[in-house]
Parts: sequence; structure tokens; C-alpha cells
Amino acid sequence: MGSSVFGIGVSGLNAANLGLTTTGHNIANVNTPGYSRQRIIQSAPYPQGSGSGFVGMGVKVDTITRIYDQFLTRQVNSTQSQSSYYDALLSHLKEIDNIVADPDAGVSPALQSFFSSVQNVTTNPSNMPSRQQMLASSQTLLNRFQVFEQRLAEQRNSLNGEVTNTVNSINAIAQSIAKVNNQIALTNGAGQPPNDLLDQRDQLVRELNVQVKATTLQNDDGTINVFIGSGQSLVMGGNATTLTTAPSQADPERLAVVYQQGANQVELPDSLLNGGVLGGLLEYRSKSLDLAQNSLNRMALVFAQTFNEQHRAGMDLNGNLGGDYWDFSTVTMASIPPTVPPTTVKPPALGAVRTNQANTGGASLTGYISDVSKLAASDYELVFDAASNKYTLTRLSDGSRSILDPTVAGQDPVAGLNIEGMYLKLSATPAGGDRFTIQPTKGFINGLSVGITDPREIAIAGPVLATPNKTNTGSLKITQPEVAAQTTVTTDAAINPSLRNKVTVTFNAAGTFDVFDNTAGVALATGVAYTPGMTLSYNGWNMKLDGQAAAGDVIVVDKNTATGSADNRNGLALGKLQTTRLMDGGSATYQEGYGRMVAAIGTQTSEAKVLADAQGAMLTQAEQARDSVSGVNLDEEAANLLRYQQAYQAASKLIQIAQQAFQEIINIGR
Repeated sequence: MGSSVFGIGVSGLNAANLGLTTTGHNIANVNTPGYSRQRIIQSAPYPQGSGSGFVGMGVKVDTITRIYDQFLTRQVNSTQSQSSYYDALLSHLKEIDNIVADPDAGVSPALQSFFSSVQNVTTNPSNMPSRQQMLASSQTLLNRFQVFEQRLAEQRNSLNGEVTNTVNSINAIAQSIAKVNNQIALTNGAGQPPNDLLDQRDQLVRELNVQVKATTLQNDDGTINVFIGSGQSLVMGGNATTLTTAPSQADPERLAVVYQQGANQVELPDSLLNGGVLGGLLEYRSKSLDLAQNSLNRMALVFAQTFNEQHRAGMDLNGNLGGDYWDFSTVTMASIPPTVPPTTVKPPALGAVRTNQANTGGASLTGYISDVSKLAASDYELVFDAASNKYTLTRLSDGSRSILDPTVAGQDPVAGLNIEGMYLKLSATPAGGDRFTIQPTKGFINGLSVGITDPREIAIAGPVLATPNKTNTGSLKITQPEVAAQTTVTTDAAINPSLRNKVTVTFNAAGTFDVFDNTAGVALATGVAYTPGMTLSYNGWNMKLDGQAAAGDVIVVDKNTATGSADNRNGLALGKLQTTRLMDGGSATYQEGYGRMVAAIGTQTSEAKVLADAQGAMLTQAEQARDSVSGVNLDEEAANLLRYQQAYQAASKLIQIAQQAFQEIINIGR
């Protein structure tokens, strides 16, 4: 009996000691991230039978378990991924929002200042200081474009570094998870859960979700598999896959996340990595940074192209037709299809066309900007599907697609086609699956410069002047001729070479008039019925006439020779460009088109802030829910200390009493 009492006392002593150790372990790890409180699970051993019944054998500790809820832990991981995603997105959106929306140092104030200088020259066309100021404002505007483009480029370079660092962090965490998996697998055969290792692994999974959205799957040996993207395995038991960054096959200047799959490297689409810091960085790049850079370059391109077209319609102080006010990259005449008249001004070149490095065919893609009003602030991807013999052109900014059927007129890229404000032409039919990335406005600002250095070459005057004969007896009223307006199509015919030919308009007794080109010696029209208010259009100019004409009245339209006069007709037309809707299909001015981008970035920033705050609150709630089950409560642990201390003392007393009882028995036998 005494041996039995001793055994029971020792078992109680050991159980209380384990309880004290476990409680002390909980208290020591109260501030350890990811720690789950532990407790001992004890039970009574199988009793020993006797003639008087079954006699208890004391207590045994079955296991030390952690208080853990896998669903609450998954909730924390999922919420952590979304919270980190929006935090990363918001921090970068704030940076770009501060750049594009600066009310004082932004592009819009510089553009306003430039057009103010145009108005000053228009007010006094022969004033040289005003002309010098216009050139200075032009350079200021160009500098503003270039500074903004440089700052956005710096954002992209910095982003590339952040993407690389994030991928390196993902690799390090994955290696750590694989290492802990191995340790868990080794201890799993002992039959007891390695609680601290399990907590350590759970914390690593949470840290991984800070970087990228990840899901896990439990294995029979206690290890887990970790997946990212659309199911790509990052950790398989004790083995981790290495991610890296490399130039994208679609665009070598753009870093892509690459997944190692055996001996092959697979480029992961940005859309698959949609959580954590990495997802936020990639979302920011594709939805915000690309938008800002494309919008800025598009605005500069539309502005420079349309301003040039109007400037060429004027006359400078030297009596010459205006030249290109802005210089930028244009295509060679060989790139323009033969259907376009050979007298056209060369259109702007496409910023960049990338042939995907995975293409198996030998086709190449070329083209140019064909209509600036239809140009979107976006990159594009052209893909050929050999099975259907059709092409898909995807606008990458919003994912909208155009299906091109080569059997339909105007839809064959090999023959050349106009679409989305671009002219595109393939050198040959591509192989199935071949892809081409088109960046219409990329780098435009970097190649832009002011094309005029002599202020006398600013073309403010109209190139032709209409003069009625002094002997006219009718009451004709003349609106001075204007050069026929150019459209937003970049392959419009150049200024009519006969524009400044001397033309005589002679009115007949029958209420008709004849038009004769004296310079060319040809009749342009005879017997045309005159109607007050009508517009005459010949040799590339338009002139409105009103009032009554008498037989024999003559109007002469000839080259404007008053180069130093107050003629400002083309200056007025140049100034009018500021308020003319030339962008987004004729729905926006220069500043409105740019303002839409600023508004879009501002909206994205506001939405990201709201969602970041909401996800932060949800993460706090998820952590509190998890801690309410698994967290260490010091008050509870203090109570446990007292409970196990009393149990230890009682077990010690039991052993002491048993010892005294045996001693008494020994004394009786003496």
C-alpha cells in the first residue's frame, strides 16, 4: 500500500511540475508574435484491480497541447494579405497623387502660362519681347513635362527595386517554412505535437501573407504545402521553390516575377499575384503608374501634333509659312501606306513596339499614330490565334478587346489597319500564339524639343490676304481667308502648295462669279451662283462673303505681304486650341484630358485609403478573435500557477505522509 501511495504522490508531483512549467512557458511568451498558449491534458491511468475493487494509480499527463483554432488563424492570414496589399498600394498612390495633382508645379499651370504667352503675341504680333517670352514659356512647359516624366520614371525604377526586394523576402520566408516543415516531420513520429514549431510555422505563413497572398494545405506527416498565384507551389513539405525577377518577355524594360518550374522558368502574370505587398506594387504599376505616364505622354503628343499643324497654317515675320513649332520622332515616308497622299506631313512614330521573346514566328509589327483624338492613355497587346485565324487587340488599361478578322476589309494587320488611333502593320502572318506589345506614347516627352529658336519664325499671321478692288460698287463684306482647318488625323494632306497663289474672284451681272488662279493660269470655277453668307474654298483657304455684289466687283486673294502688321489670324487659331476638344474622341481639351487622369489617380487614392482603413480594422478584429482563443491571459496564468503550486504542495505532503507511515510500520517491527 505504501508503494502505491508513493507512486500516486510522485505522479501528482510530476503532473503539477509539468503544469507549472507549461504555465511559466505561457507567461514567458506572452509577447511572442504568433504564440498559442499551451495547457497540459492529464488523465487517470488504468486502475489496478484488487479484492476490494480497483485501486487508482495516480495521474498521468497525456500531452501538452496548444489552444489553436485553424479557422481563426486562416482569417488572420487572409485579412493580413489584404491589409498589406492596400497599405502598399496607398503609400505609392499618395506619392504619385502628389506629383500629378500639384496645383502650383503641375503641368496644367505651365500649359496655361504657355497659352497666355501665345495670347500676348497675338495681341501684338510684331513685338519681339512677347515673342521671346513665348519661346521661354515653351521651354518652361517642356521642362515641366520632362521633370514630371523623370519623376514618374524614378517611381518606376524604385518600384522595380521594391518588387525585387519583396520577391527576395518571399524566398527567405519560404525557405524558413520548408526548414520548420522538416523539423516538424522529424518530431512527428514521437507522437506528441511540436507546439512551438507549429506556432513558428504559423507565424511564418502570416509573414508570407504580408508579402503575397498564400494558401496552405496540411499533409499527413504534419507538414504543409504553400501555394501562391493560381496554385503555384511555393513550399512542398521540406522543399521550397525559388522565385526571381527578370525582364518581361513582353517588355524587357518591365520586371516580371518568374516561377521556377523544374528546369523551366514561368513568368507569372501580374493579375495572379493579387495580395500582400507584392500584389499592391504590381497593381499600382499597372493601374496607376502606367496610367500617369501614358496620360502625360499622350497629352504632350496630342498638344505638340495639333499645335504644329496649326502653326504650319500661319506665316512668320520673314514672310514664310510656319514650320514645326515642336520637334519629335516621326515615321519615315516608307512606313506610310501608298493610299495616303505623298504630300502629307510625316505622322508621329509609335513610342515602342515589343515583339514577345517567346514568339516562334518571324513577323514584326510597325506603325504610327494615325489619329490623336482616338488615342487612349494605354498600352496594347496584339495576339494571333492560328486556330481561328483571328487577332485580338487588348487595351491593357481596362482589358477591353477588339477581335480582328483578316477576311473582313480593314481588319487585317498584315495588310495594315487603323484602330484605336494607330496604324498597325505586320510584316507577315505570325505563328499561332505570337504576341506584340504596343506602347503608343512611350518616351514621347524624352524626344520632344522646341523646334524654333528664332522668335521671328513664330507664325502668327495669316498666309493669304483678301483685298477688294477700290472700284467695287457693291456692298460686299469679306471675312479674311483662313487656311482650311486640319483634322486630328495625322496623315492629312499638307498645306496646299497653291495656298498663296494669286486668285481673282470676279462677279458677273447674272449674280454669279468666276474664280481664276492667276499664278497657275487656270480657272478654278466659273458661273458659281453667289449667295450672301456663303464660304468660298479654293487652294486650301476658306473665305466667307456677305452683302451684295455688283457686276464687275473683284476680290483678289494673294500672299500676305504685311509681315510686320497687326495680322494675328493664325495666332488666334493657335490660342483657340487650348479650349478645343481634341482628345478622347473630341470630348476633352488638353487640360481636361490630363485632368481626367489626375481625377482617376485621386479617386484610386481615396478608395485605397478607405479600403486600407477598413482592412486595418478587420485585421485588428481578426487578431483579437484569434487572441481570445489562443492568446496568453496573464490573470488566467497567475491563477493556474496557484492551482499547480497547491497541487505540487499537496503531492509533496502525500509523499511525506506515506514516508511517515512506512516509518511507523518499521518502528512496530522493532
